[in-house]
Amino acid sequence: MLHLNDVAIARGTHVLYENVTLTASDGERIALIGENGCGKSSLFAAILGELSVEKGDIDAPPQERIAHVAQSVLEVDARALDYVIEGHAPLVAAKAELAAAKASGDAMREAAAIAQLADLNEGLIRSQALTIMAGLGFTNAEAEHEVKTFSGGWRNRLSLARALMCPSDLLLLDEPTNHLDMDSLIWLEAWIKRLPSTVIVISHDREFLDRAVQTTWSVENGTIVRYSGNYSAYEQQSVERMRLQEAAHRSYEARAAHLKAFIERFRYKATKARQAQSRIKMLDKLEVIEPVRAAREWRFEFAEPERTPDQLVVLEDVRAGYDDHVVIDHVTRTVRAGDRIGVLGVNGAGKSTLVKTIVGSIKPMAGSVLKGQGLAIGYFAQHQLESLDARETPLEVMRRKAPQEREQTLRDHLGKFKFSGEYVDHKIGTLSGGEKARLALALIVWDKPNLLVLDEPTNHLDMATREALTVALSGFEGALILVSHDRHLIRSTCDKLVLVHEGRVEEFEGDLDDYANLVLEHRKTVLAAERQARMAAKESDGATAPAAAAVNRREERKREAAERARIAALKKPLLAKLSKIEKTMDDLKAQLEAFDARIGDPDWYAKAGSEEIAAVTRERGETASALEAAELDWLEVSEAIEAAEKSPQPTE
Repeated sequence: MLHLNDVAIARGTHVLYENVTLTASDGERIALIGENGCGKSSLFAAILGELSVEKGDIDAPPQERIAHVAQSVLEVDARALDYVIEGHAPLVAAKAELAAAKASGDAMREAAAIAQLADLNEGLIRSQALTIMAGLGFTNAEAEHEVKTFSGGWRNRLSLARALMCPSDLLLLDEPTNHLDMDSLIWLEAWIKRLPSTVIVISHDREFLDRAVQTTWSVENGTIVRYSGNYSAYEQQSVERMRLQEAAHRSYEARAAHLKAFIERFRYKATKARQAQSRIKMLDKLEVIEPVRAAREWRFEFAEPERTPDQLVVLEDVRAGYDDHVVIDHVTRTVRAGDRIGVLGVNGAGKSTLVKTIVGSIKPMAGSVLKGQGLAIGYFAQHQLESLDARETPLEVMRRKAPQEREQTLRDHLGKFKFSGEYVDHKIGTLSGGEKARLALALIVWDKPNLLVLDEPTNHLDMATREALTVALSGFEGALILVSHDRHLIRSTCDKLVLVHEGRVEEFEGDLDDYANLVLEHRKTVLAAERQARMAAKESDGATAPAAAAVNRREERKREAAERARIAALKKPLLAKLSKIEKTMDDLKAQLEAFDARIGDPDWYAKAGSEEIAAVTRERGETASALEAAELDWLEVSEAIEAAEKSPQPTE
C-alpha cells in the first residue's frame, strides 16, 4: 500500500531523517509521532508529492486515491453539504462527464454517463455525507449553510468531513483532533476503525492514538522507527529499548576499560608488545554503544495554596447566558476544597458559559454566585492567549505581574516554563500557540491559586507539555474544574464528572467509557430521527388531498388489508435478505475484533514472523472492506424496505 525505501527528507540544508525503510499494509492504522519540528508533516508532504525526497523513493497509491485534510478552507459561497460531497472524487468526475456528454450531443456517451452516475448512487453518497457531518457536530440545518458563514474551527471540521468522504486507499490526517470536542472525537475514532483504507494520523492526543491505531512510527535519532501497537505499547517498548541500550553501553564501558588498562600496563614491555597491539586493534573495532540520551522531560508544578476555604464557590439557582439568550438554567452546585471536576458536553452546550460564570467573567442573569473568603482562582481559556500583548516579551509580562520582584526571580520562574536565556526577550507575537499556553500557565502558577479553572488548556500543547500538565495537575493540592477533550488528562486528574446538556448541569454517573457509549448511541438516535424526518418531508411533499367523497368503511378495511398483504409480500424477501446481511455483519465484526486483539498484542509481534504479520494485516484489511460492503448492502436493503412500505398501490 505504502512503501518507504531508504528515504531521506530534508528541510533546506537540515536533514530531518534518513535511512527510512517502512511499509504500511492495507487497512493498517498508524500513528506518526515525534517532537514538534521533527518532520512529521514533511513526510505527509513527500507522500503527496509536494516535497522531494533527498534520497530513496516512496511507493504510494495514485494521488487521486490519497485523501488528506486541507490546511485551510476558503470562505466559499458553496453550501456546506455540497462542499463535503465534492470530496467524493468519483462522483465529481461522473457529474463532470455527464455535463461534457450532454454538451457533446453524443447520445451514447450521455447514456453511459447517466449509467455511471446511477451506479455510484448519489443519494447514498449524500446520506453518507450527512452522517459524517452529523458525527462531526453539524445539524441538518447547518449542512445547508454556506461555508463562509462558519468560523475557522468549524471550517476545519468541514475539511475533515470532505477528506472522510473521499474513497481512498490511503488517508493522511494531520492533527485532526485539534478543533473537535470530545463527542466528535469519540465518533471520529469509531469511524476510523471502520475504514478499509490505510490511515496515518499525526496527533498529540494519546488516548485517541491508543484507541484508533495499531502501529506507531516514531521519528527519533535521525530516522523513523516502527513499533507494534498503539501509543501506550510504543511507550513500553521505547522504555525497554532504552534499557537494553543502556545495558549495552555499560557492557561496552567495562570491556573498553579492561582493554585500556591492559594496553597502558603492557604496551611498552617488549614481551607483551604484540598482545598490547592486538588489544589496541580490538579496542578500535569495538562498537561504541551510545548511552541513552533521553530527552529531558519538562516538568513544572503548582505551588501549594496559601489557604483554602472549605466552600470555594456556591452557585444557587443560577441562570446564565448572553444578552437575552439563556444557555444554562437552574444550576445549583457547590465547589469544595479538593474537588476535581471534569466538565462534559458537546460544543455549544454551555461548558464555557458555566466556567465563565464561576470565575466571574460573566454575571448570572438570575440566581447568585457566592465566593468563599480567600478564594484565589487560576483561570485558563483560549481567549486569554489572544489577549496577550504581542508587542511585549514574557519578561515584561512578568514584570507587570510582579513589579516588586527582582528580575532574576522572574527569570528563574519563566525558566521553569522553558523560557530561558534570550527566549524571555522574544516578542509574544512571534511565539507559537504552545509557547503562549506555557506563558499563560506561568502566570497562573505565580498567583498560587486554590481553585484552577481550565477551559481546553491542551489545544496548542504537544505531547510532552500535555504530560507535564497532567503530572502538575495530579500533584495540585487545590480544587480543579477542567473542560477538555483530552480524555487522558481528565482520567488522570478528575474524580468527578458533570454533564452540561440541554441547559442543565448534572452529575454524570459513570466514567468516560460510559460517556463514549452514550455519545455513540445518541448519535445513532439523532441520525435515525433526522432520516425519518426527511422521509416524512418527502411523503408530505408527494401527498395528495384526501378525496372529498365518503367511502364505504367495509370496502376501506378490505383495501387496507389487501394493501398490508401487498406490502408484506414486497418486504418478505427483503427482510430475509436483511437478516442474512446482519448475520454476515456480526460474523465480520467478530473476525475484526479477533484480528484487532491479535494485532494489538505486543507478544504476538515478538513471536510471529514477518510473513504471518503481513498476512494477518492483509486479512484484517480485507475483512474491514467486506464489513463496509455489507454495511452498504444493509443500508440499501433498509431503504428498499422503507420504499416498499411507501410504495403506491398499482392502478388497475
